[in-house]
Amino acid sequence: MIVLRANNEQYKNLNGYKNDCSELQFVKDGNGEWIINLEVLKDPNFSEIHDQLNELEEIEYVPVLEEE
Repeated sequence: MIVLRANNEQYKNLNGYKNDCSELQFVKDGNGEWIINLEVLKDPNFSEIHDQLNELEEIEYVPVLEEE
């Protein structure tokens, strides 16, 4: 699965962005990267930051391994 990766600066600028009832929230993948689903690019609630979202790098999702 392809996701969008944010560097630390992009994460600080975009995480928590709110519009109406929608809030942009990044999560960490198995490599500790800040990621978000590609679907945010289609969400009209994030149209104001669409250009910034398009600057995020597309990467392959790395699942978080559960500790035993």
